Amino acid sequence: MIGMTFQRLKPVLCGAFSFGVIFTVWELVVVTGLMDAFFASMPSDIGLGLVDQIRSGELFINARVSLMEFIIGFGLAIVVGIALGVLAGWYRTVEYALDPFVWFLYSAPLIAFYPMFVVWVGLGTPTVILITFLLSVTPILVNTLTGIKNVNPELVRAAISFGAKRRDLFIKVALPASVPMVMAGLRLGIGRALTGVIIAELFGSNAGLGHSIAYYAGLLKTTEMMTSLVVVVCIGVVFTQGLGYLESKFDSWRT
Repeated sequence: MIGMTFQRLKPVLCGAFSFGVIFTVWELVVVTGLMDAFFASMPSDIGLGLVDQIRSGELFINARVSLMEFIIGFGLAIVVGIALGVLAGWYRTVEYALDPFVWFLYSAPLIAFYPMFVVWVGLGTPTVILITFLLSVTPILVNTLTGIKNVNPELVRAAISFGAKRRDLFIKVALPASVPMVMAGLRLGIGRALTGVIIAELFGSNAGLGHSIAYYAGLLKTTEMMTSLVVVVCIGVVFTQGLGYLESKFDSWRT
């Protein structure tokens, strides 16, 4: 029983240990004078800064704004990316039609279009959501498309030999087999979505974690700036781990 519990907790414990080592080394480097605290602060000061921002309510305000923008932008990217990816993977004509737009979004420096986005949808939250959506929809779409297209041919032949129709192949073979690729796309999308939120808030927003980072960086308050950065990293870790849990729930459907 204890052994099974340890195996379940092993990934969490190993991850916590790694973070503990990093924070300990970071603290020692600053305390011993190898690095000036002005340039990187240190974990103990960041922890105190986090407590101060929680007490003042500042952290909740900024985190709520960024989370709302992230959830809306990334949520739209999930719906659109998976839907178009499934269609493009199953119908070659749809893939050909979407290819130019997909590779444009992949290769174009979307942040350079920020002034145009502001003109189109307005400054602040709408632009943040749009950039978040555009940055994260591409990996989701491409991975979903790849997962649908690259289904194991042996599975397809086995299903056909048992009398499966095209609809059955799609629902019972292609969709379950594509789950790992879809989840990989969602993991990539989380990082790109958070990047979109923070970058867009850095450019033009009066609230959010990106705004907080830009504000404190301008005042040369490294600890407060690092506090917001740590919160952003924690949000990314939580959502990524949540996807891992969700993927484990799909295992029974895949098999």
